[in-house]
Amino acid sequence: MTNKLKIGLLIVALVLFAGVSSVEAAGITYSADSTIALSSPAINLTVASGSTATTLVVNAGTVVVTVPASGTFTISSADRQLSFSGETQFGVITTTCTSPTVSKVIITAPSGSAQTITITPGAVACSVSSGGGTPTPPATPATPATPTITPATPATPAVVNVIPGCGNRNTGFSTATGLSCAGNTVQTQTQTQTQTQTQTQTQTQTQTQTTYNLGTTTLKNGSKGEPVKELQRFLNAKLNLGLVVDGKLGPKTIAVIKKWQKANGLKADGLIGPKTKAKINAMAQ
Repeated sequence: MTNKLKIGLLIVALVLFAGVSSVEAAGITYSADSTIALSSPAINLTVASGSTATTLVVNAGTVVVTVPASGTFTISSADRQLSFSGETQFGVITTTCTSPTVSKVIITAPSGSAQTITITPGAVACSVSSGGGTPTPPATPATPATPTITPATPATPAVVNVIPGCGNRNTGFSTATGLSCAGNTVQTQTQTQTQTQTQTQTQTQTQTQTTYNLGTTTLKNGSKGEPVKELQRFLNAKLNLGLVVDGKLGPKTIAVIKKWQKANGLKADGLIGPKTKAKINAMAQ
């Protein structure tokens, strides 16, 4: 096996040295860090020791790699931000930007299928603050809308027209003054005060979820309930898996969790315990 690996790596090195823009290698396992040279831009990328690939195609400005099922492939650039495309469902791809400017892409293929990814260097280097990768700023709390209150319109007082000598009549003539009683409203007036107050209070508050309530018990294959739904929401938000949020934790999701744990320096046991929960919420924030 070692001799086959050495021969495979030697073939790759000779092809790159000869100036060929693409190369395919079957069943490569890198026993040491290896350099890949691109021509546009003219930079070197580094494949980490322990990476596995079914095929590796080196173009002028991209690297296309097929990672076998359950395999992991790590590639980095010392001076350019790396981006990727072509990931498949249930695969886990992690990108980091570490001090001072190293950009790294870690591809972990699912157990059921291989994964073909295109790696492209950007125009600029990644930039970090001291102590690690580019920090994600905390979510800004939404500002509650100011309630809008429409004051009630006071009722218009009834017009009182008292004609002496008309009593309860608004016809005929006043016995006191002889004037017409038309318009007399003293006794026929119904004093009704209607006060209509319309208060419109619209308050829209948008909450950006920054933590996931994963419960106090360890989640595992077969777990059910609201904590599992929160885990599914996290996987959909961060890994774009498109899982149905049904609160049921099955073997396919566990396989993804194992890959994610391995890619993030956790024990890849598929158990969602305190350390894994803490890492999930740290990424969410």
